Formats: sequence, C-alpha cells, structure tokens
Amino acid sequence: MEQKRIVDLVPGDVVLGFYVVRKKELKDKKATNEVYLSFEFGDRSGRIRGSLWKDIETANQTIQIGDIVKVKGKVITFLDQNHLSIDQIRKATSSDSVQPEQFLPWTSKSIPEMYAALKSSLESVSQPALQRLIHLFLADPEFEHRFCQSPGGKLWHHTYLGGLLEHTLSVVKICQFFIGYYGDLINGDLLLTAAFLHDVGKIDEFSTRGFVDYSTPGRLLGHIVLGGHLVMQKIAQIADFPASLQHQLVHCILSHHGEKEHGSPVVPMTIEALILNFVDNLDSSVAAFQRIMTKEKQPGRVWSNYVNLIDRFIYFGEDHE
Repeated sequence: MEQKRIVDLVPGDVVLGFYVVRKKELKDKKATNEVYLSFEFGDRSGRIRGSLWKDIETANQTIQIGDIVKVKGKVITFLDQNHLSIDQIRKATSSDSVQPEQFLPWTSKSIPEMYAALKSSLESVSQPALQRLIHLFLADPEFEHRFCQSPGGKLWHHTYLGGLLEHTLSVVKICQFFIGYYGDLINGDLLLTAAFLHDVGKIDEFSTRGFVDYSTPGRLLGHIVLGGHLVMQKIAQIADFPASLQHQLVHCILSHHGEKEHGSPVVPMTIEALILNFVDNLDSSVAAFQRIMTKEKQPGRVWSNYVNLIDRFIYFGEDHE
C-alpha cells in the first residue's frame, strides 16, 4: 500500500511510513513536567509535528536531524493542526531501500530542456572574456550536476530541486527582454553573464539531505558572498580578463538583492546591476506568490493567510471572475 502524503493526512489516519526528521527536541509537558521527544517530519508534500512519550532516551540518542525514520502512529488534532502521536519510531536501514532524494520536491519542468535553453540563451554573449568565463562553468560536469539539482531557496521561492536552474533561466530570459528594449544603454553581454551567475553561490549555500537547509558555509557566508568568490576563482583562470569587467560583473552579483538590509554588501550602482536586482526580485516574488496560491487557494476562498515575510495578504480573486 502506497504511503499517504503528509499533505493528505487527516485526523484519525493510522500512519506507518517513512519520513525525514527536520527537527528534534526534548520538551517538558507544562502541566505534569513529563518529558517527551518532539519531532518535525517531512516528505515532498509538507511537514507535520509529532510527539513520542516512551523510550525517548533511546530515540533521542539514535535518531538525529536529517535521518530517515520509519514511524508508526496516529494523526490527531493539536492546537488546530494535524499532529502525529507516535507509537513506534526507528531509524531507517539499508534494507528499507529509501533515499533522501525521495523526500525532496523536484521542479515540474524538464531539467535537460531548461539547461539546453539556458546554454542557448548564453550563446549570444560575444565578449571574449565573458565567453570564456561562461564556458568554464558550463563545461564542468560537476558544476552542471550541482547547478541543475540545487534548490532556488529554502522557504520563499523555487524551494525544490532544480529550482536554481528554473529561476536562473527565467532571470536570463527576462534580462534578454530588457536588453532588446533598452538597446545600447545596456552592456548586454555583462547583464546576461551576471543573470546566469547571480545565484551561483546557492550550489554551496544549501544542504539537501532529506530536506532543504543551509550548509555551514551557507549560514556563515551566504550565497551572495559564496557566488562572488566562486566567480572570482574562475576569472583567475582566464588570462588578461579585464579588471574593469571583473569589477562590474562581481558588483552585479554582490548587489543583486538591492539593499544591504536584504543581504547585499553593496547596492546597485550600474544600470546592469539595477536591472538584475529588479528582475531577480520580480521572478522570485512571482514564484513565491504562485507557490502560496497553489498551496492555499480553494473554491470560495478569496484571500491567502497573512504572509509575514512580505507583510500582506495575497488576493486570489473571486470565483465568478
């Protein structure tokens, strides 16, 4: 019998299946001071919290965050949310034949087709130094594998494997429109190269063992700094790469979040950096809105839940429209 997805669970369901451990914490029940082990489990569809009240010392020692576990329990309602009351839990073994990738969502689009479209779009770059830089990235099989499988974010936008490629392709294509619209006002080769590389640091920012989380370098440095460093490492392999061009390209990467409060060490100070910031924000915001609408929109529902990150509700529209 196929395991029911977390998003499809309802109170009363008896659960016997595999999940990835996203969080784990020993807690005290306030009313009785009883100690229990609190979990957050995840699969491709979502997350659910659970509580274990027996054999907690053994479970706490043998099960760690990121582990895949087999859980037996029952879905109950707690604080108006689905909650898993755990009867038994154990760490998955090799004989269970489960892999971390099974618990991660993937892009719904074709990765080979998107990567081919990205390479095709970048063929229009004619500046020799930028051509060589792009080739250093695209000709590296390890980079291709990591770039095509990396998520585009943890919680806000493109939060699935292949999301980085999907987002990057969108940014490149939107930038192509601006190049055509503004013409000679823009250094098109610089903007396209920056669009391709603006989020490249995300291949090192995220860990994807069972669920998307930040790696240690990702937490300490962030993808903007990681990406700028990676690009400068590649540029160092190219003889006579123009210093001014390097400064402008790295500036685009470092400033693409637009404001220092949003993580950019500098603000956009060139037209190319300005456009990249707006295009990146546009595509990530549209993708985030789409994710929320897909998750929350139901017949008769007009508004989303309040979205703390952007300090607003999202309007779904009237059903009769």
